[in-house]
Amino acid sequence: MIDYTLIILAGGQGQRMGGADKGLVELDGKPLVAHLLDNLLPRPSRIVISANRNADRYQAWGDPVVADLRDGFCGPLAGLEATLAASQGLCVCLPCDLLKPPTEMIEGLLASASSEHICVVHDILRRQPLCMALYAEHWRGALGDYLDAGKRSAHGWLDQVSVHPVAITTPLQNLNDSEERIYK
Repeated sequence: MIDYTLIILAGGQGQRMGGADKGLVELDGKPLVAHLLDNLLPRPSRIVISANRNADRYQAWGDPVVADLRDGFCGPLAGLEATLAASQGLCVCLPCDLLKPPTEMIEGLLASASSEHICVVHDILRRQPLCMALYAEHWRGALGDYLDAGKRSAHGWLDQVSVHPVAITTPLQNLNDSEERIYK
């Protein structure tokens, strides 16, 4: 078993969810963040959650729960920056609306992890820029520099750093907006 920290990105404004806190939106009577964790194998040794609201509710799943270090909802990379500041060693980062993370994905990320590169998932459709494995201490500075330059794109940051693709055969499933009740 590999010792790793799971980072869950749940700090967004929920614009496509009508302003709802996406990780706490319920599907089949259970918050999306709980779906993610219930289906995650192998299990992490620690969970750090990026949440800019409802931190007390997220405490049920993660310790610590951290807010962005930057003002103004600067996007998922700001959440990654805050969680990396609260983490050490090998981290796997996933968005809160990833309902059924394939075991092959987590195993592939962990097996390919290196301080030399960031491992990023490529499913059969595309690169998934918020599904990655990286070493916290090694990538904090590069991410902070990117954000300090006023940049926010996850794709843009990954285009500037060393990336190792982790191919999976299963398309990832998430809940994209409040009108969807099917997995895409």
